Amino acid sequence: MMTAPFDKRGFTLIETVMVIVLVGIIGTVVSSILFQGAKSLETGDVRKELSSQGRLVVERASREMRLMRCTTAGNSCTPQAADVTTWTATDLKFVTTNYERVGLRYDAGTLKLSYGTGAAAVDPEYTLADNVATASFEYLKNDGTPAAAVNEIWVIILNMTLGSGAESVPFRASVHPRSLR
Repeated sequence: MMTAPFDKRGFTLIETVMVIVLVGIIGTVVSSILFQGAKSLETGDVRKELSSQGRLVVERASREMRLMRCTTAGNSCTPQAADVTTWTATDLKFVTTNYERVGLRYDAGTLKLSYGTGAAAVDPEYTLADNVATASFEYLKNDGTPAAAVNEIWVIILNMTLGSGAESVPFRASVHPRSLR
């Protein structure tokens, strides 16, 4: 019996199966790498967007809180009830050095900003940030302990976390109003 020359023979079943298995393994590894790369890119984009929005919110809120008015008594100037009308964990309303009413309020996933100058009972609110997972205000004395009365406020801290899907980015701003001394 005569055998076919080497260059005329085909592949055996074992060789064909081995090639299919190897191509499957390589395809699985490559697709896993591509999937993780795409997922990382999407995560990076979401975190970048949250960071950008958070920086703007922190800068704006800090700028507004720095302008808080105080009442002068001798050499000191401390906020009084007429200067800071609301100071809870989720709501801060105060009067600026320009005698404008400013409010910052966390409500159902948004941080809202309000302005008022007249005698209106309710000032219009504008959305400062959406995608807010948590937001709270802390009020500290000049020794770093929590303030118990409005005239003890020395530093205001805004703690905020922006979130979208499974991603979240925390922010913290510590502000000492300019006029306090």
